[in-house]
Amino acid sequence: MPDVVFRGRPDDMPTTLLHTPPSDEPAGPLNGLPASTLRGPRLARMRGVAWGPFKRHPWAIEVAIFASALLFYQLSRALVIGKPSTAFENAAGIINWEKGSGLFVETSIQQWVLNHIQLAEALNYFYLYGHWTITPLFFVWLYKRRRRVYPYVRNAFLVANAIALAIFMVYPVAPPRLAGAGDGFVDTLHKLSDVDLHGGVFSGWFNPHAAVPSMHFGYAVMIGMVGLVLLRSWPLRLLSLTYPALVFLTITGTANHYVLDSVAGGLVVAIGFVGVWAWMSARGTLRPAPARIRRTP
Repeated sequence: MPDVVFRGRPDDMPTTLLHTPPSDEPAGPLNGLPASTLRGPRLARMRGVAWGPFKRHPWAIEVAIFASALLFYQLSRALVIGKPSTAFENAAGIINWEKGSGLFVETSIQQWVLNHIQLAEALNYFYLYGHWTITPLFFVWLYKRRRRVYPYVRNAFLVANAIALAIFMVYPVAPPRLAGAGDGFVDTLHKLSDVDLHGGVFSGWFNPHAAVPSMHFGYAVMIGMVGLVLLRSWPLRLLSLTYPALVFLTITGTANHYVLDSVAGGLVVAIGFVGVWAWMSARGTLRPAPARIRRTP
């Protein structure tokens, strides 16, 4: 076909000389649009499908957050578990420091517990199951009944766990039930309840060298303090304060933690709360509580 030369204004160009789609490219109103334009609605529909369940059930987002945190913790255990020799050396250092500072009272507490065998057995099972039951129930209550402060407490909880995980990695410590036999500690879980945390079903949930900080006690302090502030009934407030005391008796009486572990656990949680408060305040995302209007009779 000979070349066709058109002389004139572009507006006068015959339509037959304009681009015509090839036969295998269907013509239509979307033809010739950029691929990104076509992908936009498709991505929007995909996002809608993915986020649909979360929009219908906002609590599912919280379940996914906590499940992801638990999965991360389980995957990181390979990095967290340090050398046993280092963990035992650090444990000996803590025992010696407590003896020198007058804080070494763990064996006296445990001896009192062992004088009450039924109490010791109850504390064993409370150590195994109470921590994993009360903490989730606390967050369910907080989400349903105190939604305004829930994000703050949740974020502080996650930050505190991240700090604890970092400490586990750089400072492994064997618990007294493993490292303190020479100082009079007794592994009540194994001796009284025939529970081995280093084998069987429990081995995947416990890090044998993560005594410091005690997040059992850290979580208990969090629940006790939040309950003290948010609960409206004074009997319930006082009950919430007994929970950290019960956890301290449990982890010390079963030789799972040193006194210094509890101090470190409370401090880590406090740092998490203060850090998140400062961050949310700087971003302006802390909402003040609504003022209560008192009705006069």
